[in-house]
Amino acid sequence: MEETLLEKLGLTKGEIKVYLALNKLGESSIGPIGKESKVSKSKMYDILDKLIEKGLVGYITKEGTKYFMANDPHMILEYIEKKESELDKTKKEVVTEVLPQLMMQRASVSKKRVAEMYEGLNGIKAIREELMMDFKLGDTLLVLGAPKVANVKWESWFLDFHKRRIERKVKMKIIYNANAQEYGKIREKMKLTEVRYLPNKLISPNWIDIFPDAVLFVMVLQNPIAFVVRDIELANSFRSYFDIMWKNSTS
Repeated sequence: MEETLLEKLGLTKGEIKVYLALNKLGESSIGPIGKESKVSKSKMYDILDKLIEKGLVGYITKEGTKYFMANDPHMILEYIEKKESELDKTKKEVVTEVLPQLMMQRASVSKKRVAEMYEGLNGIKAIREELMMDFKLGDTLLVLGAPKVANVKWESWFLDFHKRRIERKVKMKIIYNANAQEYGKIREKMKLTEVRYLPNKLISPNWIDIFPDAVLFVMVLQNPIAFVVRDIELANSFRSYFDIMWKNSTS
């Protein structure tokens, strides 16, 4: 039972044997630990170093000889909390860094996908309006990374777009950049609209619109450009990614 639980925490079989031996023996030198754990001396020092690093084992030196001991069993709880903290940090890195890169790669590799590029505000308006026409009653447009710079430049168009969207009964979920809250607050008062905000460190001049069977990437440059990939599989993948970001954003 002990070994199974410790293995679930990520300890190797060798680490488990040495830790349990020390917990039984108390303060011990290498010889007795090897005899009790049945782990070879050649592997012992590496295992002990890893257990020390994990905070589960300590040591003292007497007359040039190291004596090892298992730390208080409550240190296992601290080890679990440390692992959870590391996993939480890794999850955030995956969500904010790895997934976007993988999604962009995914958008470029399939032969089935047709990509179209549009330049200038009029081109972006045209393709966004065209894609909105494909919405059915109750569908939801997902917007990821809505930037402040776009609202500063194009707020009148956005407000007009929202008016027509709401008339068509199209729902919208928007994840704004944190610095665009003044515009998000306006959207929060609109019908059929939900708003959340990215963490402060995630500021981008670009955004992504996720339609039922297409994904629109918009880059708010001096000469803005956009490209659309019409592929339902890609749209579904980005929808799943959006759901993850939604859960990790604040309202």
